[in-house]
Amino acid sequence: MNLSISDLIYIILALPVIFSLISATNLLPKDGLHWLNRITATVVFVVLVQLVLNFDVNSPYRDEYLYLDALSVWMLLIIGTLYLAFAWTSKAYLDRDTNKRYGYLRRFGRLEGRFYALSHMFVWIMLGVVVVNNLGLMWVAIEATTLVSALLVAFKFTRTSLEAAWKYVMVCTVGICLALLGTILVYYIQLTCVGNTNPLDWLYLAQHVDNIDTGMAKLAFCFLFVGYGTKIGLAPMHAWLPDAHSEAPALTSGLLSGALCICAIYALIRNMIILLPAIGVDFVSGLCLFFGLFTVAMAVPFVLVQRDVKRMLAYSSMENFGLMMAALGFFVPMAAQAMLLHMFNHALVKYSLFYTAGTIMEEFGTKNMMRIHGMMSQTPRTALFWLLGIVGILGMPPFGIFFSKFFIVFGFFQSEHPWLGILMLVLLAGMLIGILYHVMRMFGGQSKRKHAIELFGVVDSLTLAGLLLFSCVASAGLGQIDVLNTLLQHAAQIVLGGVY
Repeated sequence: MNLSISDLIYIILALPVIFSLISATNLLPKDGLHWLNRITATVVFVVLVQLVLNFDVNSPYRDEYLYLDALSVWMLLIIGTLYLAFAWTSKAYLDRDTNKRYGYLRRFGRLEGRFYALSHMFVWIMLGVVVVNNLGLMWVAIEATTLVSALLVAFKFTRTSLEAAWKYVMVCTVGICLALLGTILVYYIQLTCVGNTNPLDWLYLAQHVDNIDTGMAKLAFCFLFVGYGTKIGLAPMHAWLPDAHSEAPALTSGLLSGALCICAIYALIRNMIILLPAIGVDFVSGLCLFFGLFTVAMAVPFVLVQRDVKRMLAYSSMENFGLMMAALGFFVPMAAQAMLLHMFNHALVKYSLFYTAGTIMEEFGTKNMMRIHGMMSQTPRTALFWLLGIVGILGMPPFGIFFSKFFIVFGFFQSEHPWLGILMLVLLAGMLIGILYHVMRMFGGQSKRKHAIELFGVVDSLTLAGLLLFSCVASAGLGQIDVLNTLLQHAAQIVLGGVY
């Protein structure tokens, strides 16, 4: 059966909602719920793959509310891959987390339905962010992700998780309100230039808005940059990020870091394309480079003194988001492609790391890295995935992040910012030293704590191995994978201001 692009999009958007409603009722038995979760995400991913294969990058899809071009499809591919990984690792994680012996959620019962309902709704909203064709609807979707994910951050219902959720809501709401003000200013610009035709339709604005007042455009972009930058986790608006990533369930942390923050980058890019002719490349480049470098610089000292294993990964996410923003500021094709490739690689590797960190916390009964020793001898399978993930996120070959980091750093020199490139290399070296210091202490020595048995199973082991392998193959062999290579090149042209 040959399905049209619109049919494929609506299937992708419909299935997570249907499963979320089913799981919220808690009528299905636990095993049935787990399998339906896997089937739903797998079908969505298969349909997404068919969409990628059938999509013509030169002929974007558009209807009244939805729009799909190469950049949207690239973002869908990242979110869909994490969705599939979430589905196939969630059963093992929830079984361990509700275990009466060592689980964090052992005080409660029947949590699976609630957790799946919130998680699938969270994924559905993120899918909506990247396919809507209206800046107002995009803002609404970004705000909705805050509300749903806050419930997931507070899911353990401990004092620290509730505090983290409260900080997450407060900080991100302030940021998203600034983004709303920027969106209102964009609408004001539209009214003064072309009237109220197709209000806040970002494609229409990019093609028709001319003679924008430079001062008003810069003011709008500053509000948008700070607002969506808060959601991304850029310093100094990052206060929510370490707490939320540390207290959320490991599966949620992986989705937050791998998918949600890049949705905010996507929203910023769509607004940037509209305002770029008025504000100029230099203005945008200066903001992106400054805040990108500042975010990496802020993350390094906190990694060095960190004790919480998931907070360490959160600051590692800040480093990678800083790299992405710096790459966005270069405005050269190679850097734009490297940024998009880095989004993909970071999402896959960081999801693997957060899942493994959650497993470590359950095995050793603590998230304090100073109290975790002897992983190589006591939990070798967990140690192996922890090592592979750490090597991957630090950008060592043959993992995919090596390629994207290399081209981002090379972008500093290609765009005539050699001293900034040297500074970034120094900061990345500091991050590498800090993370390796903590990780090597966890591997060696003899644990003084009574640890649980090896908790990694076959299904979650294969899933994480698939994520890491997919990252390596897709990055190293990108030139030989015509579909991904073409998609990436056209998506990078859109980032640079092209409109299709």
